[in-house]
Amino acid sequence: MPIPFSILIRSFNEVDRLGRTLDAVKTLGQEIVVIDSGSTDGTVALAESKGARVIHNAWQGFGPQRNFGETQCRNDWIFYIDADEVPTPELIAEISALFDKSPPPHVAYDIRNTMVLPGDDKPHPFSDVRKVMRLTDRRYARVTQDPSWDKVVVEPGKTTGVLAGRQWHYCFRNFSHAINKISYTSSLAAETQANKPRSLLFLRLVIDLPLEFLKFYLIRAFVFGGWKGFAFSVVQSFGRFSRILKMVEKAERR
Repeated sequence: MPIPFSILIRSFNEVDRLGRTLDAVKTLGQEIVVIDSGSTDGTVALAESKGARVIHNAWQGFGPQRNFGETQCRNDWIFYIDADEVPTPELIAEISALFDKSPPPHVAYDIRNTMVLPGDDKPHPFSDVRKVMRLTDRRYARVTQDPSWDKVVVEPGKTTGVLAGRQWHYCFRNFSHAINKISYTSSLAAETQANKPRSLLFLRLVIDLPLEFLKFYLIRAFVFGGWKGFAFSVVQSFGRFSRILKMVEKAERR
């Protein structure tokens, strides 16, 4: 039987990826809510054909869009998933078991997100895990209105947990898409995040790029991803450099 929670998805021109996500979660929750920000590629028709309730909402940033979606769900428990993410059968089973007999012991749960490199079908060997808070009880855990990221604030005194199962994140269709997407997110972050001291920004302009590359390539083990792992680490570290550079320019305008 479907679990009494809602599945929430943001979308914009995701017709080539959304179907895989919807197929993976179709038996999990009582409803699927897709918040679409103006797709023109058939995303809406695809989502509706697979039983989702599609609601249009103009894009105002990552946090506001997900926050709006939470208000449209009929259930308090919400499993949020991006249109380019696919939960593994193990994660689906774990979430189902969590609601089997009684309400979950925590009010929010982190999901182990695993990146899939552009063009690949599955994560590379020794793929790293990035924990993201995606399963939440909106009565006690809500997404903020921060445009640049999905920050979840949990009510003081409430506890959170971590699920063992993974979901696979097909973040970039190809490296051209990766470069364009990172350019957008770095601009959004630079314009919306709090101002930083100029001296700190100039220091980070020098040290962030090499440190970020080492973090992705060695610590997060993209070294095992071959040439794609190397290219991905370069693109990600340049994204950090690009954000700091844009913040420096913003500071110069003040």
